[in-house]
Amino acid sequence: MANFLKFYTYKNIVDKVLVPVIAVLSLTFSFPKKDIFQYEFLKEKNWNYKDLFSPFDFFVEKNRKDIDFEINKLKENQEIFFTQKKEVVKNIKKKIKKNLFISSDKHNYKIVQKILNTIYKYGYIDNIPPYASNIDIIFFQRNKKWIPTLYKKIYTRKKVNNIINKNFSKKNYRSNILKMILKKIIVPNFFYNKNYTEFFFHEKIRSINKIKYSFSKGDKIIENNEIIDEKKFQILSSFKKEYENKIWNKKKYYCLIIGYFFIISMIFILFILYLFYFHKKIFQNNRVINFLIINILLVSLITVFTIKYHSKILYIIPFCLLPISIRAFFNFHLSLTIHLITILLLSLITPNSFEFIFIQFTTGFLVLLTNNNIYKMKNLFIAVGKITITYIIVFSSLTLIREGSLEKISWYTFFLFFFSGVLTLFVHPLIFLFEKLLNITSDISLLELSDTNTPILRLLSQKAPGTLQHVLTVSNLAEEAAVAIGAHSLLVKIGSIYHDIGKVENSNFFSENQYDIKNPHEKLSPIKSAKIILKHVSIGIELAKKYHLPDSVIDFIRTHHGNSLIHFFYEKQKKKYPYIKIDKKQFQYSGPKPFSKETAIVMIADSVEAASKSIRNPSFKALEELVENVVNKKKKENQFSNADITFKEIEKVKKVFQKKLINIYHTRIEYHNHNT
Repeated sequence: MANFLKFYTYKNIVDKVLVPVIAVLSLTFSFPKKDIFQYEFLKEKNWNYKDLFSPFDFFVEKNRKDIDFEINKLKENQEIFFTQKKEVVKNIKKKIKKNLFISSDKHNYKIVQKILNTIYKYGYIDNIPPYASNIDIIFFQRNKKWIPTLYKKIYTRKKVNNIINKNFSKKNYRSNILKMILKKIIVPNFFYNKNYTEFFFHEKIRSINKIKYSFSKGDKIIENNEIIDEKKFQILSSFKKEYENKIWNKKKYYCLIIGYFFIISMIFILFILYLFYFHKKIFQNNRVINFLIINILLVSLITVFTIKYHSKILYIIPFCLLPISIRAFFNFHLSLTIHLITILLLSLITPNSFEFIFIQFTTGFLVLLTNNNIYKMKNLFIAVGKITITYIIVFSSLTLIREGSLEKISWYTFFLFFFSGVLTLFVHPLIFLFEKLLNITSDISLLELSDTNTPILRLLSQKAPGTLQHVLTVSNLAEEAAVAIGAHSLLVKIGSIYHDIGKVENSNFFSENQYDIKNPHEKLSPIKSAKIILKHVSIGIELAKKYHLPDSVIDFIRTHHGNSLIHFFYEKQKKKYPYIKIDKKQFQYSGPKPFSKETAIVMIADSVEAASKSIRNPSFKALEELVENVVNKKKKENQFSNADITFKEIEKVKKVFQKKLINIYHTRIEYHNHNT
């Protein structure tokens, strides 16, 4: 047995430590592994640090806008390439010699030769691309070499026609014939080469110098208090990128790993200590602790990969989804703490960490503060609206502080905030998933159980209608008390409704179901009567499991009588057998005692409601004394020793019950006083 306990203790410690350690190591090795640039800078703001000198050689590359500008300049001065057909001139001269009309006229023949020499000295082109109409130089290929030539020296169709018309200006039949023949025979000998033109153009684009500014080691990058204009911002951005890549080495890598490990460990240790001091029940439940840590880990890993691959969409991640879903199971303080833990972890790697922390904390705090009844779709949509509006207002305010205007805010950022809010609508499926994984109950599931048409409540209505009325009254009392002391009011309400379902069996043995019938206990011994009464707890637990009620509701069935005595039958047995020692356990519930505020409230409400039925003349004073007596009796029996309810809270509960009972019996009191 001792070995078993020892093994169980070790296993419990391992279970409690294993998942947090895995989470710490996972985040340590998944967080970005580069030297973080220690300065933050913004455009149009002052450089608030000391003079910055470059610790290495680096250069600033031209951006896309700069490159496009240079390409456009190249297009404006694009070089045009032409290839020559040497046989053209030879063929023309042969045609002229063969033409009797020209060769027979020696004077005109000499003029034609002169025209040909003039035209083909530099070349004759006929087609030229439209975009090259303003060029000064074109390139001709001669003897496999590209020769630049002034465009104005080159002959075109227009220039050829002009020189022919000028040399044969006489208006006679012979001149006209000569002009017509020459204009037909003389053709271009250089032709536009599109392939070469485009090839050399793309070569020039490839040869564009990509460096805009260059710095040597020791060069001053920026001075203290200097305004960060567009140029300086570009230089600093390039330097930051180069710094984070160049300054890195193995030693710094290991130092960063150690730093990440200790700071992430510290954050998780703080979280575990918080649970130890303020949430003992959760701390003792390894499955719940591990579940919470795994969810923090998942949100962190999603953020890590988003920053790594597409940091511009960081704000599309619904960071409020986790705390809202946690709030459906636990209280405000735990859900807010988890939100803060997650945001603190992620601030280590998010750009503009102050902005990120401020936006996420403000939004999360506001939504959690007003996140009541999230199981109602109307309230869920209101919460989503609050998230989106808060994101926009806080981000816009920070931009005003940083930039002095809203001109640089992108609608794209607002779209991310809106989409993040829309993703928060998936909280209900997430809550359902959490319920199945953790076997804990959310407010959504509890709300479904409040329907009196559930099979078990229909059965209670048919077999024990008086008990159904009793539990509904108890739930009314208990819910108000829970609200008064800040307990889980919905859980208290549902726990109250189901706490007496065990009375579906032997329902006639319970006073609230004895309508115009003889009390069946009169035929039984006190021990047998007590056994039937005691049994309604175990029957209730069996029925609850049969109808798949959650453990949190079954707890109310187990604890609503604690380990108290059934005093009526115990005293009856003592009177019947005054000289025999009576075993109290035969008249005592097996427990356990209430172990939470919620179960303690239902215990008191159950006893108060039952006792109030026995008052014949329910005056104000009588009802107040009844509540006082019931609570004092429970205190005397030490029924609250395991519950985390304070004396102050018990006093508040008493006042609520007194007030509610007076309201319930108000009409009867008025009627009674009138008749007297």
